[in-house]
Amino acid sequence: MVTLKKGKVMKELMNRAIDFLTFDAHLPSQQISLQFSETHHKRQAEIDEWSTVATRQQLISSYWSSLVTCHFAVFFGGSAGISFLILGGFYQPDLFLATMFIVCPIVYLGFYIFQYRPKFNSIYLPRLETAKEAYEKKQIEQIEKCRQAQLSNFSLALFFYVLYKTNNLKAISCDDHSANLLKKLYGVDSGSMKKNLELILGTAKRKNISDRKITELRNRFTETYEYLEALGFSAGIEKLKELEASFFNA
Repeated sequence: MVTLKKGKVMKELMNRAIDFLTFDAHLPSQQISLQFSETHHKRQAEIDEWSTVATRQQLISSYWSSLVTCHFAVFFGGSAGISFLILGGFYQPDLFLATMFIVCPIVYLGFYIFQYRPKFNSIYLPRLETAKEAYEKKQIEQIEKCRQAQLSNFSLALFFYVLYKTNNLKAISCDDHSANLLKKLYGVDSGSMKKNLELILGTAKRKNISDRKITELRNRFTETYEYLEALGFSAGIEKLKELEASFFNA
């Protein structure tokens, strides 16, 4: 059992060593995705406007400045150290160093042509693009979930109307000023809020509304009722009932 366990450990270490030497240790999709997510969160915490394109560019830079540099430094440094011991470089250190300075760029060029550049183009960059698109898709899905959980614009306007009626607030009207107030409160388009205020406060806009639109508006009233009930806002419910009665009988 102990021998078998040691064999597995040795095999795992050997596989890791091979992955490092062949530069595959830095290319798993999961690792690139995790690195993209962590880097983007870190940079966005520092700069609000930081984009996924900027994160992509930074990881590309990191590939060449960190991954490639560290890999080559370990590989060539280790090889040079072994050569120094085997060939007795301590007898003629100046000659050994001069030889290394000549050999180093030649070896790097070989790695660049046959290892670093091909794997960057065919593996790292495509996986990085995939990680970027997956991250953006997840962000869009989260935003969409938030939108679906949020009350509709018409329901938001109804709720504001209820607050206005129950708290003796300054009168609201179907104008840009009131629409901008709702925009500041809810963070939604002022044009949309102005149209909703026109429906709520004026009867002219309610004429010639299609049956489909009426059904949709009734659903928005129901949605607002449910929200007011969850708040236990009984006074608001009464005001909404009054508006509903006049709204659909206008």
